Amino acid sequence: MKNNRLSIHTKIWIENEQGDTVLGAGQLKILETIDAQGSISAAAKAMKMGYRSMWGRLKKIEERTGKSVLIRKKGGIMGGNSVLTPEAKIMVEKFRQVQQKINENAEKIFRETSL
Repeated sequence: MKNNRLSIHTKIWIENEQGDTVLGAGQLKILETIDAQGSISAAAKAMKMGYRSMWGRLKKIEERTGKSVLIRKKGGIMGGNSVLTPEAKIMVEKFRQVQQKINENAEKIFRETSL
């Protein structure tokens, strides 16, 4: 058998009391892409996703958290834009921190008990 290096991967998400996903990898990617692109429309294009689908996912995040995740400015001649609310930025950052700690610990445990 070849000496292949094995690695461990984890997947985490946050659920509400009803078991609905509030924030996971997909929702995180949407929020980060909107933050980077500056609009829902640009983010949808960058992710090769329909605007309506993205908007629906954002609405679910807001409904399930009870918080707005975007500050939206409607379009016009100069076009609209969207930025993450301060609460959404904190949510993204905390999720990333938890994800990093879990991955670091999972890797450490895996190395200690490696196959």
